Amino acid sequence: MSILVVTEHDNTPLRPVTLSVVAAAVEIGGEIDLLVAGNACQSVADEASNIPGVFRVRLADNPDTKIRLPRT
Repeated sequence: MSILVVTEHDNTPLRPVTLSVVAAAVEIGGEIDLLVAGNACQSVADEASNIPGVFRVRLADNPDTKIRLPRT
């Protein structure tokens, strides 16, 4: 089984909730992939690759995501 975790970040260190979700995924077992999406977020992907238990980090880096919409 594989598990995909969508990371939460603001181009700064990963938020603690991401680490909590990865810890829960490790308990479930299987390959854990992390998705890092955003603009200029390579450093976040690099950080994510060092999390114990993570099998693969998938990076979706797109400048179109630079413009943010307000939260509703």
